[in-house]
Amino acid sequence: MIECYRTQMNKFFFILLALFVVVPRVYAEEDSSTPFGASCPLCDTYGYCQKPLTYTQAVHNLKAYYAQKRLNVIIVKQFGRFLEADVYKKGKMVEKVILDRRTGRIRPIY
Repeated sequence: MIECYRTQMNKFFFILLALFVVVPRVYAEEDSSTPFGASCPLCDTYGYCQKPLTYTQAVHNLKAYYAQKRLNVIIVKQFGRFLEADVYKKGKMVEKVILDRRTGRIRPIY
């Protein structure tokens, strides 16, 4: 009886230990790179640039922002004051973002 109880407790602690090791890694990979949006480094933190960014400035700042996170950016298209870009991590697309050149706001789109 005691041996059976000891075996059950060993299984329980093994499963508990495995969960503590595996679960944090799963959630770390699940995070998107810009979950609630961000601001362009050249613009104010409240989301307003002194003057609208040029296309070249916007591309440079978007790539620099994601390079700090070790991610790659490919510009998909420009429409009006917006840039649409795909963000990649190790060759795999992580998310699709849009940059407003007037406000400097970077936000995910799906």
